[in-house]
Amino acid sequence: MRKKRKVSKLVFWEAVRGYLFITPALVLLLGLLFIPMIQGFTYSVTDFNILKSWEYNFNGIENFKKIFSNENFGVILKNEIIFAVVVTSVTVVISMLIAIFLNSITRCKNIVRALVFMPWVLPEVVVGALWRWIFDGEKGLVNSVLVEYLHILPDHIQFFSEATALATVCFVYIWRTYPYVTIMLSAGLQGIDRGLYEAAAIDGCNGIKIFWYVTMPNLKYVLSICSLMAMIWTMNGFGIINILTAGGPGVSSTTLPMVIYKTAFQKFRFGEASAYSVIQFFIIMAFALIYLKITKATSEEDA
Repeated sequence: MRKKRKVSKLVFWEAVRGYLFITPALVLLLGLLFIPMIQGFTYSVTDFNILKSWEYNFNGIENFKKIFSNENFGVILKNEIIFAVVVTSVTVVISMLIAIFLNSITRCKNIVRALVFMPWVLPEVVVGALWRWIFDGEKGLVNSVLVEYLHILPDHIQFFSEATALATVCFVYIWRTYPYVTIMLSAGLQGIDRGLYEAAAIDGCNGIKIFWYVTMPNLKYVLSICSLMAMIWTMNGFGIINILTAGGPGVSSTTLPMVIYKTAFQKFRFGEASAYSVIQFFIIMAFALIYLKITKATSEEDA
């Protein structure tokens, strides 16, 4: 009995010590994430407007009624969904192809990886300003080369017009996001046992079958995490859109983060901005849960 009590006491103090080690991180997470989140939910059902007063009163679901009755909300929501789906799907496909290429080269591999990763380390302000200049409708690099030097096109392309603004923003975000996903997938590819490829080749599998039956099953976990992270980053994207188009022309490239920013820091209606944030939170949660359910279902089928 004494020996059993001694072991349980040791386990108890080991657990206490473990919790003490993670307590600073939990306090920081509570202060920087959970408390502001709860405060945001609280503000969403108030009339908080700092132009009127720092005091706020409970107004129920009035902010949500105002948002859903806004004639532009449907367009903004559509932009958000298109933006997230296009950027995430295209980024994953491009990153997979580049990762396979990186794993196939034998010379200057580290230099090539550094070049591939470069767009990710650039600040969003630099990325936005760079592509704003490249796609400028009058003196941009693309128009200058295609129209004035090569004479391929008769007239300048207006990349930031109402018809093309969202597509331009999607392209820039794909360019910004693919390096991270590529490096993660490249690391995942390196972790696959080479013996599986040799066995598949001996069995007579071609390149497509090897990719589908060997690479993809062993890469599903990394692919799921990368896709989910890319989707969340995209749906929360703000800085590059703000520099490129500021959500315009009109609301053609406006997403929920842009509306939250304009409502909170231009109109100072923090109650309404918080309501937009709550809506975005539930949209991201819904996308994440659906995606995780799909990937879990496919994993169970393969098992």
